[in-house]
This record gives sequence, C-alpha cells and structure tokens, in this order.
Amino acid sequence: MLGTIAAIVLVEREGSPEPSILYNILLATILALPLLTAFKLASERGGASANRTWIVQSCGAVLLVVYAITVPPDLPRAPLFHLFRFLAFGAGCCLLLSFLPFKHKGHVNGFWHFNRIILFRIMLAGAFAMVLFSGLALALAALDNLFGMEIPPERYFDLWILIIGLFVIPFILAGIPEDLTALDAISDYPRPLKVLGQYVLPPLVLVYFVILYAYIAKIIITWSWPQGWVGRLILGFSATGILALFVLDPLREKMETLWIKRVARWYYLILLPLIVVLFLALWRRISEYGLTEDRYLGLAVGIWLAATSGYFLFSRSKSIKLIPASLGVFTLLISVGPWGMFSVSEQSQVRRLKEMLIADSILVNRMVQKTPSPVSDDHEVQISAILSYLHEVHGFSAIEPWFAETLRLDTAGAGSRFKDPAHVAGLLGVEFNLHDALERGKYFSVFIDPQTPISISGYDHMVRAGYGGRTAKVNPAKEPITSEIKTAADSVVVEFVTDSVLFDSMVIPLRPLIDRVVSAQATAHGLPIPGEKAMFEYETAGFKTKVVLLQAHFQRQDSAIVADSYDALIFYSRKSED
Repeated sequence: MLGTIAAIVLVEREGSPEPSILYNILLATILALPLLTAFKLASERGGASANRTWIVQSCGAVLLVVYAITVPPDLPRAPLFHLFRFLAFGAGCCLLLSFLPFKHKGHVNGFWHFNRIILFRIMLAGAFAMVLFSGLALALAALDNLFGMEIPPERYFDLWILIIGLFVIPFILAGIPEDLTALDAISDYPRPLKVLGQYVLPPLVLVYFVILYAYIAKIIITWSWPQGWVGRLILGFSATGILALFVLDPLREKMETLWIKRVARWYYLILLPLIVVLFLALWRRISEYGLTEDRYLGLAVGIWLAATSGYFLFSRSKSIKLIPASLGVFTLLISVGPWGMFSVSEQSQVRRLKEMLIADSILVNRMVQKTPSPVSDDHEVQISAILSYLHEVHGFSAIEPWFAETLRLDTAGAGSRFKDPAHVAGLLGVEFNLHDALERGKYFSVFIDPQTPISISGYDHMVRAGYGGRTAKVNPAKEPITSEIKTAADSVVVEFVTDSVLFDSMVIPLRPLIDRVVSAQATAHGLPIPGEKAMFEYETAGFKTKVVLLQAHFQRQDSAIVADSYDALIFYSRKSED
C-alpha cells in the first residue's frame, strides 16, 4: 500500500524539479516484498516463535531503511549506479525468496515445486493484469472520447500502478502454499515444463554449443585472442543449459529419464573450456580499458559458473538449491562494499583517468592544470570515454577534488546532478571526442559557457527544445494553453494548443545558429564557446524569438554539418504583447 501510494504521487508530480523522499520509499517498499516475504516464510518453515519472527522481520525492515537512506531524493537525475544497485538488490532478494524457506538440507522436491508454483502464479497474475488494464483503460478512453471528460495520460499510469499494487501483488502472495512441508510429497510433473525442458531448451543449448566450439576451433587454428562479444554467447549458453537442467531436475531419478544425469555431467564438463574463453575475452578488455560494471559482472559470473560446475561435477549431493542460493548471496555481496562492482569499477576508471592526466601533465600535485600541449588522439578519446562513463553511471564526486571549481550543477554543492562531460573535458583543456582517429573530425560537440548571462528583456515566455533525446517543455505563463514542441535537425516548431485545437504556431530555423556555433567551435578547441556565439534572435510575422543553444552534438556528412542532438532554450513574445 505504501509503495502504491508513493508511485501514484510520483506520477502526479512528474516533471517537478524538487527532490522527493517518495523515491526512497518506493524503492525500499519494492525490495520489501521479496525480502520480508522470504524472512516470514523461512521463520514459519523453521517453526520459529512469534517473537523470533517479529525480530527477523524487524531486522529486514532496518536493512530496508538503511538502503532507503542511500537513495538520492532526486533519483531521475542521479547517476545510474543507484538504479543498477537497486536492480541487483532486487534480483538478490528474489533469489533469497526462492530458497530461504528451504535452506535446510533436503526438501529438494518441495523447493522445486515451491518455485514452480510462484513462477506460474506470477505469469497468471501478469496475464490477468493485462486483461484488467486493457478493459479499464478502454473504459477511460471511452469516457474521454464519448463524453469529453478529458482523461489525462497520468490516469492510465495511475490505473496500472493500482492494478499492480492492489491486485497483482496480493494475488501472487495468496498463491503461496500454506503448508510448505506438504510440497515434498507432490509427484506430479507439469507437461508444459517437460516439453520446455526436453524439446525447447535443448535445441537452443545445442545451437550455442556448435557456435561456441566452432569459435574455439577458430581461436586455436588462427591463434587469435577471443573477442569480448563471445562472452554474451557463453553466458547465454550457460543460462539456457542450467535452466533446462533445473526444469528437468525432478525427472532425473526416474528410470525412463536417467539420461538427464549423464547429460548434466557432460554439460558441466563442456562448460569448463568455455569459462576459460570467457575469462580470456574479459581479461583483454579489462587490461586495455579497465573495469566497468558489465565487465566486473561478467568476471563474477564466470567465477560463479566455475564454482558451480565444480560442485555438480565432484559433489555427491548435487542439489539444485545451490543454484539460487549461491547466486543470490553472490549477487548481494558484489553489490555492496569496497569490493563491490560499483566501487571497484569507479576506482578502476578514475585510476585510468589519473594516469593519463599525469602523463599529459594535466594533473599536477593532484590539481588540474590546462594541458601545455595537445594530447594524443588516443588519450583524447579515452579521456572523453571515461568522463562520459563517470558522468552517466557514478557522477564526478571522485574527481571533483582535482578541480578548482565544483563539477555539480547545483552551485551549493548538493544534489546528484553533475555538469556535462564535455564541459569537464574543457576544464582539462581536452576536446571532448568519443570517436577514434579514423572518425576524428566527423563527430564533434559544442556547449555554451555555463557562466554566460542570458538577457530575457523583451521576452515573456520560455520553452525548452531537445532533439535526439527527450523533449523538455515549459508551458507559457499567464495563458491557459499548452505548448507542443516539434524538433528537427535544423528547425524547431512550437505549436500552441487550447482545448485540443491548434490555434497558432511558431517556426524557428536553426541553420544560422548552427553555422555560428560550428564556426566558434573551430577556435574553441574543446572549451565552452562564448555565450554570444550560442545565441540567435529571429522574428516572424507574429513572434519575436531568441534561441540559446546549451549544447549540441554534430556530425559531418560530405560537406554538410548535421545535428545529431541538441538542447536549447527558446524565449519568445508575441508582437501584439509588446
């Protein structure tokens, strides 16, 4: 209930720049569902007293509160690692739910049927939710179109949230068997799962097997280093094979399906050489470009696969409970602490950046100085790539002490938003360029000096236009109308709508401004362009406008300059209002 309320309120205040504790509440309550359910079922299954059950639940609640404190209240604008960490915690909590009630030795059959029941219940709940949402959404659309009730788009999001929170989750929880011990006696095996495990997944495993071992043969023959992309195939092969063996596990002791045991042993033997190739492919990327979250995760999964293969090859018990148990604990462990994937990846990229800046005499005595000479093309691309990665995933907190000015957009130094990586590259005296020497000059970026004062005298309204990404807009003040922004590579159209009727529009050509900023970029050498070069005034029959280009990314196509993306402010007044 708490999570549902928080989600609905967040939908209603979408677009508000103000931070909100509702993000902390929403993420914590989502994690609470699998975590506290797992603790509750484990306590019940273990015969714990009511007091002990409440203590365990309270410990889980404390963990959730601690996590909620770490969530930034301006989450949509915060670095992505907060979202990645939430997804990792969510996966770990779901895996805990799958095995924690059956943590004691034995009860493998009950464990398997428990997960089957929960999975089928989730699928059924999803199907019911889609039918329910489709019917109610159609009813809302009918009220909108037939009776003119003007149903805002937010109502459809609210409807979906209510269905998930008030129907789907209670429906899933209601499907959990009351007597978990009785699941051990179930002998029925669903025929759809048998078809999936025997006739659908094995052909996929075979396809992966042929491709991967053909690639290994190519590596041996040509004596070439394995490519990083092959890691995805190996992980796909591993996941598909383990899933097939998990699905077929209840049948492996039956006489007519004893082949499953032999296939399982051979599968884990076949997997070992592929794990070696995975490590080689990852090591090449890590040695050249350092660790990132995906490489760390690939390395961690490779270690887990090696340990799991060893367990199923040499252990006598060979319990499938080890798969979700070890994977859940492993996922939670690598998501926190200085050893976790987020801390290690950030430190790896900061260390690479520091080494390059010291080599180019940009970082001296732990403080940034403008480079005395142009850096090499390779360093320019790598510095730009690291800055872009840090900005998107972690922010610039780790490197901010190197600079004399703050790297945060908030001048007070608070908040989670940081300045554009192109701006930070400019502070280093390096041109922001994410493309190698072969493409150097084809792609380039420009951005306005962030200290530029913008005069708004004579203009009454402002809208924000974005191209190549999400378009932001601000409705004009003092008017009961809506401004709709339509952007193209070389123009912006602002349409004014009232009561769903278009009554006026403003067309602004951007080519003169593009030519001006491109000319300024040629002499800026990666630094911010002067503010006056990024502004353009234009008049039409009914409007006086001023365009301020905040940042843009261009590419050269033959002799033309084409905008890939831009972010601009448009100030305007109607001439009749002057």
